[in-house]
Amino acid sequence: MKLRASNHAIKRSKRGTLVNRGANGGILGNDAKVIFRRNKSVDVTGIDNHELSSLPMVDATAKTLTDKGEVILILRNYAYHRANRTHNSSGQIECYQNRVYDGSIKAGGRQVIVTRDGYYIPINIIRGLPYIQMEPNTTEEFDKLPHVVLTQGGEWDPSVLDHILTDDEDWANKVKREGDPVYESPFDLRGEYKHREPPTIGNTIDCPAGPPNEDPDDIEVNFHKVDATREIYEAYHQVTNLNQIYVYEGEGMPDDDESDKHDDVLNDDKEDEIKAYPPTETKSKPIDYSKYCAQFLHVPIEKIRRTFQATTQNAAHVVSGGKIQQTLKSPNPALNIPRRNEPVATDTMFADVAAVDTPGYTCAQIFVGRSSLLADAYGMVSTNEFVNTLLDCIRDRGAMDKLISDCQPRGHCASLESQRR
Repeated sequence: MKLRASNHAIKRSKRGTLVNRGANGGILGNDAKVIFRRNKSVDVTGIDNHELSSLPMVDATAKTLTDKGEVILILRNYAYHRANRTHNSSGQIECYQNRVYDGSIKAGGRQVIVTRDGYYIPINIIRGLPYIQMEPNTTEEFDKLPHVVLTQGGEWDPSVLDHILTDDEDWANKVKREGDPVYESPFDLRGEYKHREPPTIGNTIDCPAGPPNEDPDDIEVNFHKVDATREIYEAYHQVTNLNQIYVYEGEGMPDDDESDKHDDVLNDDKEDEIKAYPPTETKSKPIDYSKYCAQFLHVPIEKIRRTFQATTQNAAHVVSGGKIQQTLKSPNPALNIPRRNEPVATDTMFADVAAVDTPGYTCAQIFVGRSSLLADAYGMVSTNEFVNTLLDCIRDRGAMDKLISDCQPRGHCASLESQRR
C-alpha cells in the first residue's frame, strides 16, 4: 500500500502537527510516543518530490489540549518517519467518526476537531494551514489523563473514502444543506432584471389624482367621440407619423406663443399642488479621500480626488472571481450597457380612456434628457409598470447619470384642466 501527502507536508517548525486533507494517511514524527509496531510497512510519496520506502506502521500516543483539559491522543495506523513533526490525515481522522472543521474562523469556519467522545481539539491556522498542538506524553500522564482515540485500529485502507460524486445525476441536492447561504441575484444570467412587473392588461388603473371627471358635459363629449370612430383612427395615424411632426424649425415656432399663454393660465392651479407635494432632494455625502491613502501608496490627496472623479465606483462590491484576466464582460450587469452621460427627468401622464391600438394603455411614462431634450414615452396599464419602462429606456438610450422626478401626481389633473379650457 502507498500513502500520498502534499508537498508542504512536513517541515521543521514549532507550530504543531499539520492536519492536512492532501494526505490519505498519517505520518508519525518525533512529537509522539510509539507504543506498538505493526507487522506492515508502507511507501510514502509526495514529500519533497521523493519517495520514502518501507516505513513501518505503528500506533502512538501524544498529549494535546481540549476543552476539558489535557488528554492523551491515541494515534493508530501511522507511518513512522522518526524525524520532524507528525502529519495527520483529515480523511483518516474523520473515518473514525470524528469531525475535522479545518476552515479558518475568519472565513466562516470553526477551527476545531470534534471527537466522537465529545472533546473539542482547537486548531491553529498559521499561514493558511491548520495545525494542532501535540507533544510526547510521559508514562505518568498516560496513566492519569483521559484517552481520546483519533484514528481507527485494524488495517487502514484510504480507498474506503472513495466516492465519485459526478457519477450521480442528483449530486447537487445531496451536497446542499438547509442552512447553506443562498445568494439570489436580482439579475438573470443575461443581466436582465428578474422582477419586472407582469402586464396588467384590462385592469382599472389606480390613478393618484382621483376618479375621472363625471361632469355631464364631458360625458356628452365622450359620446360624440364614440360615434366618430373613423375620425379617431385617422387622427391617430396622423399623429404617429413622427417624421412629419418632429421636425426642428428653430426658435419662434408658431405654437410657442400659444403654449406659453396656456402655461400661464395653469400656473395658479399648479402652485397649490406644488405646496401640497414638496419635492424631495437627496444629497451625496462628501468623500473622505484621506482614508484611502494606504490603497493609493500615500500619494497626495488631490491625486486621489482626481482619480475618483475619472473612474467609477459602481461595482465596488461585486465579486469578480479568480480569473478576472479571462473575463470579457464585467460581472456587474450595470457596467455592460452604454452610458447616456446626462441626467433624465421623468413623469407619469394619465388619460381618461385607453389609447387606440394598444393593449389598454391608460397612462404613459415620459423620459426627457436634460441636455439633449430627447423625449421617450412608454405606455403603461398600471403605474406599477414603471420599472419596466425604466429598463426599456435604459436599453434603448443607455444608462442615465441621474433620474429626476418630482414625485407629484399632477399629470391627470393637468390633462383634465386643459380639456375644460
